[in-house]
Amino acid sequence: MDYQRRLDGLQQEMRLQGIDLVLYGSCPNYQYLTGIQVDWRGAPDLQPRGDLILVPRDGEPVLIASGHYPTDGCSITKVHSYDPSAGYRGMLRSIINDLALDVRKLALGSYLPIPAAIAAIAVTDNPALYDASHLMDRLRMVKEPEEVEALCKVAQLTDDVMMKVVGDIQEGVSQMDLIFEMESQARRMGATDVSFGPWACFVKSGSSTPFLAAHPNQVTDYPVDKGLVANTAITFDVGFVLDGYCSDWGRSVYWGSPPADVKKAYAAVRQSVVDTVTEIEPDLTKACDIYPAIEKKLDALGFGNQMRARLGSSAMIGHQIGTEVHENPWLRPDSTELLRAGMVMCIEPKLWVPGEYYLRLEEMVHVTETGAEFLTNFDRELFEL
Repeated sequence: MDYQRRLDGLQQEMRLQGIDLVLYGSCPNYQYLTGIQVDWRGAPDLQPRGDLILVPRDGEPVLIASGHYPTDGCSITKVHSYDPSAGYRGMLRSIINDLALDVRKLALGSYLPIPAAIAAIAVTDNPALYDASHLMDRLRMVKEPEEVEALCKVAQLTDDVMMKVVGDIQEGVSQMDLIFEMESQARRMGATDVSFGPWACFVKSGSSTPFLAAHPNQVTDYPVDKGLVANTAITFDVGFVLDGYCSDWGRSVYWGSPPADVKKAYAAVRQSVVDTVTEIEPDLTKACDIYPAIEKKLDALGFGNQMRARLGSSAMIGHQIGTEVHENPWLRPDSTELLRAGMVMCIEPKLWVPGEYYLRLEEMVHVTETGAEFLTNFDRELFEL
């Protein structure tokens, strides 16, 4: 990983924004700058309180380490140990004095403990404040080759996990059983975490009910602990973490013999994604182009309304992925960002007919120098179980 490039990119952005100092807690940007894999996906109040990185506009950054995470191999050479009994104020004042900083604009980032933020503001004499949460978004958009390799690995892990989970489905299994099995199987295969809570959804064909009619945004009313029965669509949405990088994957299969329209619907959503990925051109295709490309294909196949029924006016059909499961740019109409070589995105159209089916196909896609390629390769032809 090129940590010097990352630091240079952040400091260049700081100069453009007139920022003198940035502070991050143990968040994705902390991991991105240091190489230290932190367990930031839990609640912020459960994070070790002493892990901070201070980045000046010029010069070397400084790490404050709680000792909770190993710093071996960390890209930062200036490391201070956090003393909880002493607090932040004295340490921050000493570090900022050593950096010879006149902090007139201070940027505070995600997962920064409130006492640390208060101390930083106090010792810099109440400077102008800036939200650093998205300061590195553009820098993180294009993945380094090592990052793409890490995303390939977690995508392969996801394919392997889901082939095992789907292959073991039997009549009588519940949605809760599958949710548990996805996570436990992933951890057995080496995942360190889930990138979000796994989801499994059953929709039995011909199951329209008064409840669904009264709750138009509810995908299903199939009880989560009720066993699987014939003629049911099964939809998954799941992501795992491996070596600090996330996956995000979705698929639908069908238990039993699917009605002709359900079978055609899945074939249509599959084809729309495959064709759209084939047409991606780096530095020409924009993030906002993905939805209309898929919509046009689904309209031609007779299933555009079923996608619009689920996505509605948001027309949000995907996002980038990396150390976080959801990264910018999002694939939606207001995102004019060009897709560039090295970006990795998730494309996720969904089709919905209440009481009949809810289908999705979500793939991780890498933009290359000449086009795009799938990182997830779970058998797209597999539908009927």
